[in-house]
Amino acid sequence: MRAAEPAMTSTLAQTKEDISRAIARMHGAVLSSAIDCECRDRVGEALRDLERLERERIERSLLTAAGEQRRRIAALLELLDDFDPNETDALDDGTMAEAGLLFADIAAAAELGSYLLRQSRQVRHSSGVVQEVSNRAAPSE
Repeated sequence: MRAAEPAMTSTLAQTKEDISRAIARMHGAVLSSAIDCECRDRVGEALRDLERLERERIERSLLTAAGEQRRRIAALLELLDDFDPNETDALDDGTMAEAGLLFADIAAAAELGSYLLRQSRQVRHSSGVVQEVSNRAAPSE
């Protein structure tokens, strides 16, 4: 399961970049060919709305994935309740090995959850590629 999770987060980050680049290309192409200023303004606004909606969708996906990691940690902690280091008579090699794996899984889930939240903040605070392209493509007067 651990191998699939980083792939999922990498895919989400790549998707965010692909969407931003595609919207920026569309915006640049439309603005460079649109002579009518009113049309240009309406298309620019629509593309900014599209980018905002896509950013919100990606942010929700990242937050949902972080929430799944939180639930995973809670479930792992419940399993770890069986491990009591004060009961040394009950601690055999198998119990200690299982507890060690649970701790490792908790650490991995926490690390992934932290990464997902950082990515979510980055998406939330991204400046908007479309606005940057719009500013570059606007005719100087």
